[in-house]
Amino acid sequence: MNYTSKHFHLHYITQYTLIVKANYQYDKLFVIDQDNQLLMYMNFESHAPSEEALKLLSLPFQNVFVSIPTHNLTFIPDDLFQEVDLEKFHEFMENPSQEMIRSSIDFLQIQALFQYDVLLFHRWKTLFPDAKFIPEFKLNLIQARPYIPLKGDVLGVVFDDNSADIYLFINGQFKFYNTFEIISDDDLSYFLLNVFDNFGIDAKVNKILYSGIEIENSFLNKLKSFSNEIVEINATKSAISTEEVSENFVKSYLLDLPICE
Repeated sequence: MNYTSKHFHLHYITQYTLIVKANYQYDKLFVIDQDNQLLMYMNFESHAPSEEALKLLSLPFQNVFVSIPTHNLTFIPDDLFQEVDLEKFHEFMENPSQEMIRSSIDFLQIQALFQYDVLLFHRWKTLFPDAKFIPEFKLNLIQARPYIPLKGDVLGVVFDDNSADIYLFINGQFKFYNTFEIISDDDLSYFLLNVFDNFGIDAKVNKILYSGIEIENSFLNKLKSFSNEIVEINATKSAISTEEVSENFVKSYLLDLPICE
């Protein structure tokens, strides 16, 4: 389902913000104005954009935020990180000739090293040369922060079409983050059980955090079997809409992407 507000006007386009979530299958686009009103949402196959989508992507947006898949994500505690070792880490990246990105996650006191998918990065950099590329794993961890207690096991699952990011906190300490291909709820069970086994978790965690767009009920039911409490994470500051529109759009967790800049 796509959505366009009656308040969307082309002559204000330079004042709007475009938020892009792109992977290997689908592109998701959000347009919000200066008052955080949701003006447009589009979801389409990357290889077959509609005429409407092509028109939107040709517009001169001044504020563009893009999230694309990352590779070789590595976390290093601040107290172990040294600038002089950056080149050594670069050698272990999937493509040593490609730029390695470093991002700090201050509240966890860790440094994250990674590379963007080279083809997707080139595509969106060509479309929007001044776009700000934001690693979505950072968004996921920042959004999880208010829900992490000092005691107990907290598991996070971020659904994205045919994949999911899974992360784990134990007694307030960050322990795990990875991305898995998940087609069915059986796949979800398999990877969750692997995490449980690796970290000695019995049967259930204290809390599961989840987010995503248009999540299948079978996935949510499966999460309920792994915890007595599941919590949906929405945008910290939900978008505004004066029209009848799905809550998935105005509360989408992706609308927080700019806060990670």
